[in-house]
Amino acid sequence: MEKEEERHCVSLVPIFKALDQDDLGKISQNITSRQLAKGEILYSLNDNDDTLYIVHTGELKNYRILENGKEQLIRLLGPGAFTGEWSIFKSDIKHNDYIEALEPTEICQLTRQGFKQVLGQYPEISMSLLQHMSERLDISENQTATLAYGSITKRITSYLADLIINSKVNREGTIQIALPMTRKDLASYLGTTPESVTRGFNKLEKAGVIESISNKIIQVHDFNSL
Repeated sequence: MEKEEERHCVSLVPIFKALDQDDLGKISQNITSRQLAKGEILYSLNDNDDTLYIVHTGELKNYRILENGKEQLIRLLGPGAFTGEWSIFKSDIKHNDYIEALEPTEICQLTRQGFKQVLGQYPEISMSLLQHMSERLDISENQTATLAYGSITKRITSYLADLIINSKVNREGTIQIALPMTRKDLASYLGTTPESVTRGFNKLEKAGVIESISNKIIQVHDFNSL
């Protein structure tokens, strides 16, 4: 990866967005790159790690393996998303999850030592990092609460309700939601099967709560039902 690409990789990350080009260039000096093939594991359960990983191009999935052997999706990571920030604050950390490339992916890497130097030089990044980690904890808690519902339709409506804050209200007063993942990934995220997710969406459509505009676009007609 050329230095200009490394600078671009760093500029994609929300916690660095307040920095100017000169500062981004300085941070990029600490960046190394790594190429992942589709299906390649970035890290897995019990791996020791001290690295912040930033997605430059491609897509990763973050998941756990449950006691029953099924995969539980935690989140998807596209360009600008990052993971491994907890290792910055705790040495000899062991992962309790997996990161796998869904397609050929380019990663920017910043070691614990390098990131601590960056935080020392640019303390304003610390507040952005803490805000991001707080938001991620909120998402994790919402997922845990959603999985507590026995009904798949309730899990779906709870998930859709969480997405509404970033959605648009059209002229008719209905709300359109862009699903950030496929139905298959959503099933893994909600702890169920793709068939159950399909049945759940169909049930909500028949009840007039939602309308599937496409596989990724959902229109909500009855907000109170969510």
